[in-house]
Amino acid sequence: MTNPIDDRIEAKLISKIAHYRLSIRTQFRNRHHVAWPELTYKTIIGDIRDLKVWIRIAELIDEAKAGTDIPSVTPYTIYQAKQLTL
Repeated sequence: MTNPIDDRIEAKLISKIAHYRLSIRTQFRNRHHVAWPELTYKTIIGDIRDLKVWIRIAELIDEAKAGTDIPSVTPYTIYQAKQLTL
């Protein structure tokens, strides 16, 4: 039986990764329709940085769970977030 806290952590990671993927996509789509494009650019860069952090956290948790360091395998949380934001 899985620990409910682990399930909540996994759900939180999926939601954060999906949120930042959708946010970046929306901001890129609307970046030329704003009053100050340079501020939008900085917001996009900040969201990309945050997305990289959440993806790295997911990778570290997956490595700790599996006990191996296999970089070629995509963690389930990242896979699920990508499927939700297609």
